[in-house]
Amino acid sequence: MKFLVTGLPGTTSMPVEQGAELLQVALAWLKEKLSEGTLECTYNLFGGGGIGIVSAASHEQVLSLLLTYPLYPYFTWEVEPLLEFEAAYKSYISYYQDLSG
Repeated sequence: MKFLVTGLPGTTSMPVEQGAELLQVALAWLKEKLSEGTLECTYNLFGGGGIGIVSAASHEQVLSLLLTYPLYPYFTWEVEPLLEFEAAYKSYISYYQDLSG
């Protein structure tokens, strides 16, 4: 399954004296997950935070992954399951065909 994961800056600020080191470790973590294929892509948001597409078997697996992210405590997280577009469209088409008789 694929999930859209959004991380937005949370209420806990990153300690300034550790900021550069934490960001370097987080960057290495992201590169590792991208090379493994666990993380399909990731983008930063202009005002802070970012999004990524995660491949995982379950929501619980996404949580386990996020808990290993070095910046996890400094963000609030949203996780949305994604549908393959063609399969979703076929389901919607069938739904509307059934409605129209």
